[in-house]
Amino acid sequence: MSRERGSGMPTELKLIAGTRKGRINRDEPQPESGVPICPSRDPEVREVWDYTIDQLLKMRTVTMADRDTLHAYCEQVLVHRRALQVVAEEGAIVEGPHGMKQHPALGIVQTSATLMRSLGGLFGLTPSARSAIKVSDQQVTKPQGAARLLSS
Repeated sequence: MSRERGSGMPTELKLIAGTRKGRINRDEPQPESGVPICPSRDPEVREVWDYTIDQLLKMRTVTMADRDTLHAYCEQVLVHRRALQVVAEEGAIVEGPHGMKQHPALGIVQTSATLMRSLGGLFGLTPSARSAIKVSDQQVTKPQGAARLLSS
């Protein structure tokens, strides 16, 4: 089964990538613009949320519909930090029942880094994701959805 180049991308990115016109949904739903409120009461999650929202507002790549995906991203940032702290305190190599082995927290570090990269890429939080997004030079008075900001 062949996969069309650009499948899974926002419409504007498909246009930039040269996807065939018949594969482009010109009637895709547009999420409500605005800034979602952090659903967590954890102060550490809120700290990551506030920092990330600040960056996303500057890039103009956040909408109300992004709340839960953004929350998952913020949680993974904390999982990553906590696992790194465990490795820093206990070392990367530990004694196991059959000799030395990699600390189990390193698996958590790797998994959380992968999830952060994947979720963050949805918002343009990685260099490669940003290279595929075009934002107009116009000043936006209130945050707009990423799909509305990407130029074709």
